[in-house]
Amino acid sequence: MKCSFLLVLAVLPMMSCSGNDDPAVENIKPVEKEVYSLVYQNYSVQSISAYKGPAGQKTAPSESYLNSYWSTYQEPAWKKITLDLKNSTIQLISGTSADISYSIKVEKDSVFINENNSQSFIGIFSKNYSQFMLKRSFRYIKKMPRANTDALVISQKAVFGTTLYEDIFGKNIFNTPSEMTTTGDDVLWTNIDYHYKNL
Repeated sequence: MKCSFLLVLAVLPMMSCSGNDDPAVENIKPVEKEVYSLVYQNYSVQSISAYKGPAGQKTAPSESYLNSYWSTYQEPAWKKITLDLKNSTIQLISGTSADISYSIKVEKDSVFINENNSQSFIGIFSKNYSQFMLKRSFRYIKKMPRANTDALVISQKAVFGTTLYEDIFGKNIFNTPSEMTTTGDDVLWTNIDYHYKNL
């Protein structure tokens, strides 16, 4: 009897420990990267829209046409970008005094900057591939004098995002292409993507 009691006492601890033979499985999540240092890779022209007076006729120019208006379009103003998702900021780095920083908002893969008290679309960020596509647009408008009192009007600027027909006609110098009635009237805009990749 004493032997069987001792046997039960010896087996009992082994039974209670048998459930702990498996090593503890910890569910550790990898730390997500929050700061990306991206360098310029290449560019791609997405669209070119051009209208000419005196008939306001739309033309379909090739990419080389851009050199007459924007000779530096092939090189971005910023060679590097730092995207800080933790602090919601983006820094565009040229290596000169042209460096600039913005606070950002990211919605899915779209990145918006706070500029002039509003949200402006600046590009697309792919976290899976650590790539950023900076969206830039160049706009050029020239209106020749219409009468002795009218002056020559030229508007030229580069902006973030994408330019559409509605951003040019009806909001600026010409309401429609049909108002481009003088030889020399000129409207051009182009949308260009600058591609950056993580270092």
